Amino acid sequence: MSPPPPVATATVPVVSAWASKINWTQAVAAFAMILTLVSGGKVGMDADQQAAAVVTIGVGCNIATWIMKTFFTARVHPTSLPKGN
Repeated sequence: MSPPPPVATATVPVVSAWASKINWTQAVAAFAMILTLVSGGKVGMDADQQAAAVVTIGVGCNIATWIMKTFFTARVHPTSLPKGN
């Protein structure tokens, strides 16, 4: 049996998860959705408007995350690296 082919490797900078724009986007979206649900009635939004706002925030966050991960990420985080045997 022949050995498996070599795996291509790349050298990339590794940064803390606190520096991740994707993590911050998710945190801001979660905060905005919770804030909308908690305070929506106090600013005159009915339940349907609150639900629509939460869905819009969630979808917008997903699109922003996809765009940032696809086009603006040149680093990896330690949790993305393979673990040694």
